[in-house]
Amino acid sequence: MSPIHHDLASRASALDLHPRTSRNVRMQYRLAVHTLIPWLTKLGLMRDNAAVCEIGCAEGGVLAAFAERSASFALGTDIQGALLTQISAPLWQRLGLPMEFTQHDVIYEDIPGEWQRRFDLVILRDVIEHLDDPMIALRNITRLLKPGGAVIVTFPPYTSPFGGHQQLMSTPAGGIPFLHLLPWKIFSGFVRKGDPVNQEEIERLHQIRCSAKGVIQAALAAGLIVRDERYFALRPVFRWKYEMPIPSFEITSLKMLPFVRSLAMEAAFVLQLPA
Repeated sequence: MSPIHHDLASRASALDLHPRTSRNVRMQYRLAVHTLIPWLTKLGLMRDNAAVCEIGCAEGGVLAAFAERSASFALGTDIQGALLTQISAPLWQRLGLPMEFTQHDVIYEDIPGEWQRRFDLVILRDVIEHLDDPMIALRNITRLLKPGGAVIVTFPPYTSPFGGHQQLMSTPAGGIPFLHLLPWKIFSGFVRKGDPVNQEEIERLHQIRCSAKGVIQAALAAGLIVRDERYFALRPVFRWKYEMPIPSFEITSLKMLPFVRSLAMEAAFVLQLPA
């Protein structure tokens, strides 16, 4: 792949940011530029002056890539209000991008009237596996969409090598693939020895056990069409996360084989609301 030239992520990295913030912004922005936007463009869903909402936007790097491409309105939501007010909003204001950020829970809070039927695109990147009920989340998201609007969803299925987010334990055991598929009585012993901050979330993920099949069923129940689906044995984000020339390894052509959808490191969907 050709070298990365001076882009928005480079400009952000030149600011006095915490190293983790700088890394996350770079990872998010370049994933959007090099994977998500080309995919939507190929499907004919990158519209001029689109209104875009990212749910679980964190630092906002993905949303920034869409705002940079002249989105008419760019809204980022997250349940972590302090992250938005202390990091995300000030960062993109400094870089001159017109983006709005607000704390919101897509499952447990009402959709404000001014958001309803406003958006051409909703982004749900590595979020749906953390939500207690994907069907309720997607049903609420349909209220955000204009007719014909789309949702892009990416996530690691629970049964994938690190779908249990065991790396959050911050222990050597967290680097063992499929460790989370051990019986909970055994796996919980590893979890208790890890970072206490993330123990509750790892247990929640074990209870939710998000799957590609489950997300597809939830999308159909919410009235969405599965416009496209992709599966990866190596996630596209790895190149930007680790700053190494790691190729994404797509296995979508094998999706009809047993266990491919379950074992893929990433499942990705474009869902569309009928016009």
